[in-house]
Amino acid sequence: MNRFDQTYNSSLLCFDPVFRKLEPHPPMMGDPRKGMLPTGDFAEEPGVRGMENGGASFSVFLPKAKEVTLEIDYMPGKTVFEKGEDGYFRAQVPDVGEGFHYLRMTVDGTPFLHPLLPIAFGYAGAVNYIDLPSKDTDTLLQDVPHGRLSRELYRSEINGRMRACWVYTPPAYDACPERRYPVLYIQHGGGEDETDWFFSGKLNYILDNLIARGECEEMIVVANHGNAYREIGPGFFAEADASEILLRECVPFIDKTYRTLPDAAHRAVAGLSMGGGQARHLAHGHPEVFRNVGVFSSGQGFMVRGNSQNVEFDYSDLFSTPEHYNSVMDVTFVACGEKDMRSEYTAPQVEELAQKGYNVVYRAYPGDHEWNVWRAAAKDFVRMIFKNNA
Repeated sequence: MNRFDQTYNSSLLCFDPVFRKLEPHPPMMGDPRKGMLPTGDFAEEPGVRGMENGGASFSVFLPKAKEVTLEIDYMPGKTVFEKGEDGYFRAQVPDVGEGFHYLRMTVDGTPFLHPLLPIAFGYAGAVNYIDLPSKDTDTLLQDVPHGRLSRELYRSEINGRMRACWVYTPPAYDACPERRYPVLYIQHGGGEDETDWFFSGKLNYILDNLIARGECEEMIVVANHGNAYREIGPGFFAEADASEILLRECVPFIDKTYRTLPDAAHRAVAGLSMGGGQARHLAHGHPEVFRNVGVFSSGQGFMVRGNSQNVEFDYSDLFSTPEHYNSVMDVTFVACGEKDMRSEYTAPQVEELAQKGYNVVYRAYPGDHEWNVWRAAAKDFVRMIFKNNA
């Protein structure tokens, strides 16, 4: 049984993969296996199939290769493919585990991007992944009303370059021109970009499904690029402050371009890993702009003041008393994977504040520093925010 239909593969780059046996073709077409793709223009086998035991089987047509290997994030060891007489390399990997997994393949020792597997941006480049069937189906494309994804471009005067962000508007946005919406700004992690919360996180599907069931408020979501580069010479760039760009340029751009509710109570900021630290400093440094914050798997933990990852911060005034903090911030949600080393110090920091009466929530999810954790965290966070201000 092929358990990898469009519901698992669908993303901005991969929607409805079709595989078919090679068919007779006119001589003018030539041999399809000598086409533009490394695997040929036609595929006799899909790049991956689900296995009944929960694992996955992989294949790739590379008749001239000698060795193909595969590594899967957070799984030990390396899988070596077996080469068949038909030119296909095949391998089975049992017990992969449900959900999202980055893959690293090599062909004769060289990194290889499989063209018949889904592709996302991770580890600072294009990377293959698989999405295995999960008990939580809210990351799947379902037959419910769907929101719109739009790519917006705006100029940053801070770093002198054009910037891109992806914007999700809920299903009713176009049909209700008089209505305004709260906004969630959500940041990616290091080595990722503004596409990842929708390519890999499937956050648009999560929101479609939750909104259809009435489990979260309708909202606009903005996924911005978390890195900023300022040209300091021909072809040479230095890092600028991406958080300042979001705060000073992206937020005003979104408020001007979309029908937002432009106040702190109707704004939230969240992020994973690097983006979690950015979200935390944006919200606690500017509670007049954001009253809701989600911090997922941040290496900075949740200290009130200190120096972490070259960031000096002191939020003692905001945390002066639980009563003051709770009057300023509506939702503060912190999450980590159970196996993530960051949980060892983040959980005690948040729980100590919670015991003192601060309105902060910590939640741990099965997994490590990975999308399965961040999808679950984002799903819970969007169900919490804007409830009292809709």
